Amino acid sequence: MSTPSTQNNPLIGIWKLISATAIHADGTVTPDVYGTHAVGHLHYTLDGHMMVMFSRSNRPPLSQEVQSPLSPELQSLPVEELAQAFTTFNAYAGTYTLSGNTVTHQIEIASIPNRVGTALVRSFTLSENRAMLSTPPVLSDGVEKVFELVWERI
Repeated sequence: MSTPSTQNNPLIGIWKLISATAIHADGTVTPDVYGTHAVGHLHYTLDGHMMVMFSRSNRPPLSQEVQSPLSPELQSLPVEELAQAFTTFNAYAGTYTLSGNTVTHQIEIASIPNRVGTALVRSFTLSENRAMLSTPPVLSDGVEKVFELVWERI
């Protein structure tokens, strides 16, 4: 794999999430797997760093005002409420490399702790100002799926 360069890196920039879809092994498609109006940003820098975060757009507010994730108010919220907040948001950051139409994210920090230190491989296709990133087939709810996220350059 090679380090990104200005001349041959179509991913550099900031992208906003347009859609997230699941394609099942049998060919059926589940649109809007992160809700009908998922929101997110994907950043790729020239020096090989990346960051992504996305969430459902209809996330309910927490039942108490919480100014910081380090505040004691967060710890006093019901576990179910915290679980809902956690499962409707995803983020990670690290470095990346390109090889053809494949981008590999080396995870340094993540909302899902088990991802830290791992590599997430995504294939991508570009069309005008949009990029579609696809996961390899993964087992989700006991069913093999490919997740496709469409991003639009900002």
